[in-house]
Amino acid sequence: MKRRLSLNGFLCLVIAALIIAAAIGTAAAFASKKAAPGQNLRDADPTPLEAVNLSRKSDSEIAAYTGIGTIRAVTAPDEMNPSGTTVVIKPWLSYPEGDTDFYEELARKRLVISGTIVSYFSEYTKEQLLSAGEEKIKDELLSRINSQLVLGKISRVYFTDYIFLN
Repeated sequence: MKRRLSLNGFLCLVIAALIIAAAIGTAAAFASKKAAPGQNLRDADPTPLEAVNLSRKSDSEIAAYTGIGTIRAVTAPDEMNPSGTTVVIKPWLSYPEGDTDFYEELARKRLVISGTIVSYFSEYTKEQLLSAGEEKIKDELLSRINSQLVLGKISRVYFTDYIFLN
C-alpha cells in the first residue's frame, strides 16, 4: 500500500532542499575565491558629538553643522549602471566653535551646500568615486563648499552615512 506524502512533509522537503542549495552556493562562492566579505566596508567617521569632544582636548575647538540631513544623489551612468547608481550620504561639517555668524550662513546656504554635493556625485561614475577614495571626495567637497561661503570656511567634511545602492 502506497503512502501519500502529506503537505507538511512536502514543505519540509522543500525547505531542506533550499537550505542545502544555499549551503552549496555559499561553499562554491568561497571555494572560487570570488567571495570577499567586508570588501566594501569603510572606516566610520566620528559622530559630530565625538569630534566636538575630541576637539575640546586640543587647541582648536570645533562645532558641528548637521543641518544638511540625508542626501540622495545619482552618479553618472556607466556600462554596469546605465541610469547611474544611487548614493546615500549624510554629511556634516566642522567649523570654528563660537562663530554664530558663520553658523547662520551655513544654515541659510543649506540648500546650496546640498546642491553642491549632489552635483559633485553626479559628475562621476560609481567606479570613479570608489577608486578616488572617500578622503579625496571629502577634500574636493571641502573646496567646493568653501568656495560658496563668505563669512568663514569649514574645516572638514564628514559622512555619517556613505552608501552606494544598486
